[in-house]
Amino acid sequence: MAGAKDKIFKWLSLKTLPGECVTLAIGAFGGLLFTFLHIPGGAMSGSVIAVALTTVYARPTPLGGPLRVLALSTMGMAIGTVVGPDTFANMAAYPGSMALMALCVVLMTLASTAVWTLLMGWPPAMALLSSVPGSMSYILSVSMSLGADAAKVAVVQMSRVIFLVTVLPFIVVWESGGQHAALAQTAVDPLSVIAPTLAIGIVTGAILTRVGMGGGMLFGALAASGVIHYLGYGEGRAPGWVLVGGQILLGSWVGTRFVGFDWRLFGKICIGTTASVGAAMGVSVLFAMTVSTFFDVSFGTTLMAYAPGGQDAMMILALSLGVDPIFVSAHHLARYFLINLTLPFIIARMQRASGAGNSEDAA
Repeated sequence: MAGAKDKIFKWLSLKTLPGECVTLAIGAFGGLLFTFLHIPGGAMSGSVIAVALTTVYARPTPLGGPLRVLALSTMGMAIGTVVGPDTFANMAAYPGSMALMALCVVLMTLASTAVWTLLMGWPPAMALLSSVPGSMSYILSVSMSLGADAAKVAVVQMSRVIFLVTVLPFIVVWESGGQHAALAQTAVDPLSVIAPTLAIGIVTGAILTRVGMGGGMLFGALAASGVIHYLGYGEGRAPGWVLVGGQILLGSWVGTRFVGFDWRLFGKICIGTTASVGAAMGVSVLFAMTVSTFFDVSFGTTLMAYAPGGQDAMMILALSLGVDPIFVSAHHLARYFLINLTLPFIIARMQRASGAGNSEDAA
C-alpha cells in the first residue's frame, strides 16, 4: 500500500479537500457501523468496504499525502505502544518461524499459480504475477513488459486485499472459540506523550521512505514508538479513539485504490480469484498451524504473520484483534525484503525465456 515513490509527501490541495472529507465520511460510516455490529477488525474492514463499494457508482477522492502520512504514522505509533520488556517473549521463535515463512511464500505462490494455469488456462507469466503475495506496484509495472494482461493481474492483486481484511479476522476469532481477544488492559498514554511520539514517528518514517523502504512511514513510526515505550518514556497504550480513527483513515485510503477497479472483469474471473486466494490461504493456514504447534505461538498470531500480502493491513488487524503485532510486523517486513530481493531475478529470467513470444501471452 505504502510505496516509497507514492508522492506521499505531496501537500494537501484545497481543491481536493472537500472530496477527501466526503471519502472520510463514507469510510467513517462503514468503519463505525462495523464496529457497532462487533465485527472483528470492523473499523478497518468497514471503511475499506464502504469506500470500495462507493467506487461502483462514483469516484471518491483519494486521500492526499498529509492524510496518508497521518494514517500510517498513527497506526505505526499505536502498534509501537505495545512494546515493553516482555514484548519479545516470542523472539526465540523468530529464526525458525521466518525460515518456514520463506518456504510458505514459495508454496503459496506456486499453489496460486497452479490454480491460474491449470484451472483458468492463464499463461505462466501472468499466473505468477497474479500470485506473488506483495510488491503489487512492481508487479504491475513489469506485467506489460512480459506480455501479461495487466488489468487481470491488477484485479487479482486488489481482490486479495478485500479478502484479507474482511475474512481473515473472522478466521482468527473463530479459531479462538468465538472470543475477540483484546489487548491487556493498561494505562492509556496522555496527549502529552502521544503528540511527541507521533511527531518523532513521522520524522523517522519520512527518513525511511526517502531512502526507498516500502512501508517506511508505518515501520518508522512503529520503531520510534517502540523505542520510546521500551525505554519507559511512554507507559500506556494508544487511546481507543486513536486506534479507530487511524483504522478509518487507512481503510478509506485503501478503499480509494479501487477507483477504476473493473468489477465486471472481477465477476468474470471470480472463480479463479476465489480459488487462487483460497489456495494461498490454505498453505498459510497449514504453516501457521505448524509454527503454532512447534514454537508455542498462538495460531492467530502466526496466521496474521503468514497471510499472503497486505503487510500494513495485517499489522493493524493484529493490533485490533489482540494478537502479537510485533511478531506479525517482523514477519511481514522479512517477507517484503524476501520478495523484493528475489523477484527481480525471477522476472529477469522470465523475460529472457519469453523473448519474442511475449505478445502471445497477452492474448
